[in-house]
Amino acid sequence: MSNGTPLNVLILEDRPPDAELILYELKRSGYDCVSNRVDTQNEYLDAIDELPDIILADYSLPQFTAMQALRLLQERGYDIPFIVITGTISEEAAVETMKQGASDYLLKDRLSRLGQAVERALTQKALRDQKRKADEALRLSEDKFSKAFRISPDAISITRFSDSSYIEINEGFTHLTGYKPEEVLGKTGLVVSIWANMDEHQSFILSIQLCNQVSNMEGVFKNKQGKVWIGLISARIIEVNREPCVISIIRDITERKRAEVELQRAHEHLAEAYDETIEGWSRVLDLRDKETEGHTQRVTEIAVRMARAMGVPEDDIVHLRRGALLHDIGKMGVPDNILQKPGALTDEEWAEMRRHPEYALQMLYPISYLRPALAIPYCHHERWDGSGYPRGLKGEEIPLAARIFSIVDVWGALLSNRPYRRGCTEESVLEYIRKYSGIFFDPQLVDAFLELHHKGIFRDTKIGQLSRGNSNSGNVLTSVP
Repeated sequence: MSNGTPLNVLILEDRPPDAELILYELKRSGYDCVSNRVDTQNEYLDAIDELPDIILADYSLPQFTAMQALRLLQERGYDIPFIVITGTISEEAAVETMKQGASDYLLKDRLSRLGQAVERALTQKALRDQKRKADEALRLSEDKFSKAFRISPDAISITRFSDSSYIEINEGFTHLTGYKPEEVLGKTGLVVSIWANMDEHQSFILSIQLCNQVSNMEGVFKNKQGKVWIGLISARIIEVNREPCVISIIRDITERKRAEVELQRAHEHLAEAYDETIEGWSRVLDLRDKETEGHTQRVTEIAVRMARAMGVPEDDIVHLRRGALLHDIGKMGVPDNILQKPGALTDEEWAEMRRHPEYALQMLYPISYLRPALAIPYCHHERWDGSGYPRGLKGEEIPLAARIFSIVDVWGALLSNRPYRRGCTEESVLEYIRKYSGIFFDPQLVDAFLELHHKGIFRDTKIGQLSRGNSNSGNVLTSVP
């Protein structure tokens, strides 16, 4: 006991000297006491309403006894440690005081053990308080659970772990499954099965057995009439009357899943509309530039095939395809007299022509869904060695989609016929791509392109048809175009 422990003590004693001895012994035991001495019933009743920490009572007073004090304390419903201190007491009387609820009894000539008795009584009181709080918390928890169990719209059931027989269901279970309590209680899940998919049921059982719980498992269920619905089930093992049981909660998410499907369909329709719009833009671009008519669709098809064969994720291929279709959209900002000039361009005209990637950035960046597709329109004229435009990016600074497309773009352009030349032979274009590997093009992507070409990945594309048409008659490429 540390010195100075505060203690509010009520002393039921008609002899002030004896009360002083009690306080002295408590102080010697380390207590800092605030005390109140009474010796009549009325005074006692007023004092206990102040809820002292402990009551120390003489066994017998002229007008009052410790036994009467104990009964009055219990009638008021107070749990205050009560120790009997007396000059003499028979063994029978001592036992009776303990039966009536006294924490301890002491003889006045043995007050040396008062401190220990008080500490023990206070500890027992603290334990009782803790138990009361725990019991109250449990009661409140059980009340809340009982109420939630009854009124929850979710299907809640409790089954025995040993045989899966139902021992309790709520109204939500009846509403969602159509089964009333008398139809399921005492029966097993095999007799009254609410699972529409038995593989899912087995997976649920296995999870319970291995992990003692299941969290948010989606499953297909059926009601009494056989109508299926989609639910989200969670479950865990609990103890009911010392027997392991499984409490399961199933939330009906049928409407949510239906809404998700409808939203996905709407998203797909919107994406299709976007892509149709983009394809329309690309056709307009090709019509404006007669020399490259049809080029955009051809190179887009082969770029997608190359990316997919290389294992580029489908989500990224969506943006690559859009970027390929719009790769020359920046030319919309180039004047017609430059774009459609039949002869060679001047240095000033070339400077303007080379601004079309920057025009593409200005056009597409404000359109949020097209920002991920900007890599090709903005960067497909960058070169591996850093000699490209508009920013002079080098090596892997150039986005992967742009590096793929730059090879395919040159492949398609050189194979295609132009008003001022016929398409080059397939062999000469392949040689050109090999020659500028590591200069214009990513060497690893060149190797991949050549391997895919050798495997025939591009044969049934429009570019493949062009290459076969030019294989025996066509220009041999001898210089950089």
